[in-house]
Amino acid sequence: LIDTHVHLPQFQAAALGKGELLDWLQNYIFPLEARFKNDDFAREQSKLFFKELARNGTTTAAVYSTSHLSATDIAFKSALDSGLRISMGNSVMERNSIPELDLAAQENLQNCETLAAKWHNADNGRLRYVVTPRFAGSCSLDLLKKLGEFARTNDLPIQTHLSENLKEIEFILQQFPDFKTYTEIYEKTGLLTDKTILAHSIYLNQSEENLLKTHNCAIAHCPTSNRFLSSGIMPLKKYLQKSFKIGLGTDVAGGFSLSILHEASEAIESSKFYKLFKNAEEDILSVAESFYLATLGGAQAMNLESVTGNFKSGKEADFVILKTEKLSPPDTIFKSGEEILARIIYTGSHDAVLKTFVRGECIFKK
Repeated sequence: LIDTHVHLPQFQAAALGKGELLDWLQNYIFPLEARFKNDDFAREQSKLFFKELARNGTTTAAVYSTSHLSATDIAFKSALDSGLRISMGNSVMERNSIPELDLAAQENLQNCETLAAKWHNADNGRLRYVVTPRFAGSCSLDLLKKLGEFARTNDLPIQTHLSENLKEIEFILQQFPDFKTYTEIYEKTGLLTDKTILAHSIYLNQSEENLLKTHNCAIAHCPTSNRFLSSGIMPLKKYLQKSFKIGLGTDVAGGFSLSILHEASEAIESSKFYKLFKNAEEDILSVAESFYLATLGGAQAMNLESVTGNFKSGKEADFVILKTEKLSPPDTIFKSGEEILARIIYTGSHDAVLKTFVRGECIFKK
């Protein structure tokens, strides 16, 4: 089970807050992330976060830390100890948040260099450093260009947010008046690559879709968060029909659960709402498609499909064992493969996770 978009420092805020994205960040999330300047707090929260990922059956995740060098270093140490397969980066921020999180451009870049040198491909590739501009609104054009160059020079993956919320898009275009679209900002700064994951991507026009396809970027679909923050409904089936690389993201704390199985069921339900409210012609996401997004689709989005995502010979043994007695109902009369898979996706919460394995090693046992 693979989570392609999640925020470690936001875990304590899961299910909390109200309002849409930009207000929610200012009122709840930025003050919480500022607390990670305290190393003891960062250490405690990092251990808790990775423990909970494993308890929910997640084996692999693309993670955002805060902008703090020390807190991100601590998070990597916890990831190393956890046994999980983690790709992570410090959230690069120089403006439009709060003083405790916004750093000068040079400090942001130095932090990226320090963390990448120490942690990228640590433990034979189990840990990876990801260049992580929080979103375009957090950075100047010059800083975005330097991040793109840093990623290109060092062959690093990239993660950021794109077109999550209508007010966010309006805000971004006000910040960058010389650009026609949100996506064009990333394209002109070298941040669209075949190693880039773009979270949300709800409101893309045709030219933006074409840019993502041209650069073979991946999309992290976060249906729970998209609804919790009243952001919108991503046209998932449309993107799948266009062969985008797509994985699922819990986006905690926009999402309120670290369970990718929960996110898989939400992806199905969101596709129903899209069809209903948009009068869309495409089919509803199937159970099998949803499970694919939670596993191999996520691996492809993270460029890890040669290592994990299914049980193909030669891959590393990342898997979860579920206790069927914890599914609902515990003794079902419906036993076809698709019916069992549907029950796993819809009722397989952390209560059903018995063991979680990465590289054949048990990293969680109930």
